[in-house]
Amino acid sequence: MRVKVAVTKGTLRVPPTYFALTHAELMAGKHEFEMFCLVADVQAATRVPVHDFVPLRRLGFRKREVIMPAFIPAMVHAVTKFQPHLIHQHFGTWALPAARAAKSSRIPLVTTLHGADVFAFGRQASTAMARWHHRNISAANEQSGKLLAVSNFLAGEAVAAGLNRQKLEVHYQGIDTDYFTPDDAVDRAQTDEEPVLLFVGGLSERKGVRDLLRASSSVQLQVPHRLVIAGDGELGEHIRQTTASDPRVELVGSQDRAAVRKLLRDAKALAVPSRTHNGWREAAGLVALEAAACGTPVIANNCGGLSEMIVDGTTGVLVEEGNTEALADAIKQMLGLPPDEYRAMSAAARRFTVEERSLHKSCAELADHYDDVV
Repeated sequence: MRVKVAVTKGTLRVPPTYFALTHAELMAGKHEFEMFCLVADVQAATRVPVHDFVPLRRLGFRKREVIMPAFIPAMVHAVTKFQPHLIHQHFGTWALPAARAAKSSRIPLVTTLHGADVFAFGRQASTAMARWHHRNISAANEQSGKLLAVSNFLAGEAVAAGLNRQKLEVHYQGIDTDYFTPDDAVDRAQTDEEPVLLFVGGLSERKGVRDLLRASSSVQLQVPHRLVIAGDGELGEHIRQTTASDPRVELVGSQDRAAVRKLLRDAKALAVPSRTHNGWREAAGLVALEAAACGTPVIANNCGGLSEMIVDGTTGVLVEEGNTEALADAIKQMLGLPPDEYRAMSAAARRFTVEERSLHKSCAELADHYDDVV
């Protein structure tokens, strides 16, 4: 059956939020997809039509976000007019347009929970914004035929937060292993150049970038290396100031998808030092899978769903969350691996991602979920 799907989300910026479109793009040959958001800014080519409903683009993305609630009726009308067989909402936050369209037109709803929504629902609603998020997530919980959590860890957190256990299933998002591939011309196991340790993500406390800086610095004498940091965020200026005099730390800012792939292909290892912060933990960590698909082993904190993206000791290394000494030791061991052992880990990382966490496998599972609810 050819299924007509309205993919919905509160806001969409591409880059960096490719995940909201990747499944639809790969499945577009068999099913029909259109994307509906309150505010969108898409700077990359996509096969999926994207509609947004907050006007006044001259105001910029952030200012348009402020007036999003006023345009929920317009989005509900457009989704209903599209007459989809089902609606697929990303995030329980800002789910009201999808839930209202589903309820008024008796359209099946599937909601993918990504992490921030579940953690928001698990906290007491002590502010107006928190109460708004609770209202949206409650609507998604009530109206959805299925709630898809991006990891087993997140499914457990969702149940603990009070979401409907009977509707919950785990659906790993998967990454495009046809796009994220190793560079066969580069042998990172044996090179005369200093190895690159890479970080890709938000420069924030919860992503653990300051722990990584300390760990990297502490082992430079034993294993000289370059630390490349891709991303920006609340700690950006602080990190720029504290690393300005260190020639082995390179800050490259936020990068698009193609640039991230090149960084991953060139790195000896990716570090994902995420840590618990204000109740938040890493729900999945897709960048760890993107690295593994490029044959780049991952050093990660055992935080939230990250452990489900890595086979400890085979495709990478998991260390105790917040233990900077353990992180430093893992960096030293990974960068100092003998060539044969490194190549074996690199091949295992690629194989695991292709076989267990690929976009192709994720899309096949998503098609089954769609069939179940239609």
